[in-house]
Amino acid sequence: MIYRHLGHSGLKVPPYCLGTMTFGEAGWGTDEATARRMIDQALDAGINFFDTADLYSNGRAEEILGQTLDGRRSRVFIATKVRGSIDPSWNEMGLTKQRIFAAAEASLRRLRTDYVDLYQVHRWDRETPIEETLEALDRLVESGKVRYIGLSNYAAWQIVQAQHKSRENGWTPFISAQMHYSLVNRDIEAEVIPACQAEGIGILVWSPLSGGFLSGKYKNREEAEKGTRFGDRGNFWFPYFDQNRGFSVLEPLHQVAEVHHTSMASVALAWVRERAGVTAVILGARKPEQLEDNLRSLELQLSNDEIEMLEEVSRPPKSYPSWMIERQSAPSRS
Repeated sequence: MIYRHLGHSGLKVPPYCLGTMTFGEAGWGTDEATARRMIDQALDAGINFFDTADLYSNGRAEEILGQTLDGRRSRVFIATKVRGSIDPSWNEMGLTKQRIFAAAEASLRRLRTDYVDLYQVHRWDRETPIEETLEALDRLVESGKVRYIGLSNYAAWQIVQAQHKSRENGWTPFISAQMHYSLVNRDIEAEVIPACQAEGIGILVWSPLSGGFLSGKYKNREEAEKGTRFGDRGNFWFPYFDQNRGFSVLEPLHQVAEVHHTSMASVALAWVRERAGVTAVILGARKPEQLEDNLRSLELQLSNDEIEMLEEVSRPPKSYPSWMIERQSAPSRS
């Protein structure tokens, strides 16, 4: 296993991380016994990085992870998040100092640990001054209850502002950004990835298969089957992407998969894993068979021609000011 530095830090993590969003979720999700099996499956493959959140299954995902890893804490890297709320009362939401301190303690109890390796803010809180959030996170690091901090679903300007405030006040900076990125959703390439690279932040990719779409199970806009994410929760509900461009990616993806005698999902994971700025990819499998297939992509290396073909067919149109910057940067004609 080749480990990678997470952002501008000495911390190293594997290129894949096991996500737990579905753990403990009734009906559509992953039951406790299966979740435990998948955690062991990841460890057996050398994946000792686990991502969860206090909001997942109302805290049950953290509990399952903590129970399963009990006695093996020193061997693993645990990341969790704060922002949403299990409790509907207003002060139990957001990124206030009160909410962060209380949520951190609750997560530690559920995870059966006295520290979290990576504590992430789940999304921006426009109701709370960013200084209040950053100071609270810094105090958690100083207390030893949190080792590193990360962000998720931030715009580029929010990332830069947060890092500037941290430097200005001598607070702990963010080292990671958990963002959606896939062959059918490359929005972060325009602004977020350059901002993260400039600010020393490593990217953790969530939903690299865009809700399973890139596994190839959805064909020609036919109604999704029951038992699939889109079929059970509504056609192409989340994450959002341009369906026309999305379906145009599937055939080239299938061609590359056939050449390597592997799955379309494996190819999609191998593609995003090697993108500029990406440190690790979060695997969101619901079943052991899906996880086994995902893990096979660790051994898959795409050729330059294959990468270029996938790059070409999935490339989104340039947005402003990207196209203006590119035009101004082009060599002048004599």
